[in-house]
Amino acid sequence: MPTIHIKKQHNIDTDTVKKEVQNLADKLSKELSAEYQWKGNQLEFKRTGANGHIDIHDNEVDVEIKLGLALTPLKRTIETKINDYLDERLS
Repeated sequence: MPTIHIKKQHNIDTDTVKKEVQNLADKLSKELSAEYQWKGNQLEFKRTGANGHIDIHDNEVDVEIKLGLALTPLKRTIETKINDYLDERLS
């Protein structure tokens, strides 16, 4: 099962980071029909063929997504979109 793992450093307060991650989750939910829920500072999400989590730490955001076979061809596209979003919002 292919995995996307992204770590991004930031210097933003946790509440602001959490809002940006929420916006990302809303976007993924809309584009990929993903369901998600918060558990403290961790956002867990799943959809058919993929699941993962986004952990918010004081100075870092850690994203891990496990892709099923059907989404494997989209790995690079998904990874690029998430990287671009986090670069734009957390820089």
